[in-house]
Amino acid sequence: MDFRLARAPRPPLRAHGVLGAAPAADWAAAAAEPVEWEDLFALTGLLGVEIGPAAARAGEVVEMRGHMTPPMVAEAAYFVLSRDPMPECPFCAPSLSWPDDIVVVHLRAPGVDIDHPLRPVLVRGVLLLGEEPGPVPGLSSHARLDAALWQPL
Repeated sequence: MDFRLARAPRPPLRAHGVLGAAPAADWAAAAAEPVEWEDLFALTGLLGVEIGPAAARAGEVVEMRGHMTPPMVAEAAYFVLSRDPMPECPFCAPSLSWPDDIVVVHLRAPGVDIDHPLRPVLVRGVLLLGEEPGPVPGLSSHARLDAALWQPL
């Protein structure tokens, strides 16, 4: 007798032919005002991270443009959004470290393929602020987008 539980396959989300991107209807329903990186992170570097005027938007659905960094796993409930492309994951290349101004994106529909490194994307989600450990040890962020959807640019 086989006691293994069969897991029903999840249908992948597709938009514009890109696996993992939000369907057009979901994307349209999540309309949001854009937040620029300069407004979110006013200061980084030796003095650390300071959240800029975008702090007033905390708890609201916002839209950000950035780059999907190489994922740590092919199917995940999150990805890291960076201002500039990152060709390698800092967990995979010990000489690298995460920039201070990353945004951890927690997906509305976890478990879909997000393996599109270096691709510029547009992300919509609820802006959450304050330093918080990330979904894996060693990954923390000062800003997150929760219940997020993404589209390629």
